[in-house]
Amino acid sequence: MKTEELFFIVRVEVNTQHGHIDETLEEMERISRFLMTDTPMVKVIHSEILTTKTRNKKNEYQGA
Repeated sequence: MKTEELFFIVRVEVNTQHGHIDETLEEMERISRFLMTDTPMVKVIHSEILTTKTRNKKNEYQGA
């Protein structure tokens, strides 16, 4: 059996009640789960989610 390193790119669109994307990201990192399971021919050794904040016009805080 050989070890391979795979990279998955996942886009997640959410509705949120938070006022700032930082709060949404913090809550998702703290509570939400992403599950990768073994298959008959693949055993998952380790996984981690690398999160980024995407800032665009509809997400940027404009101030009051």
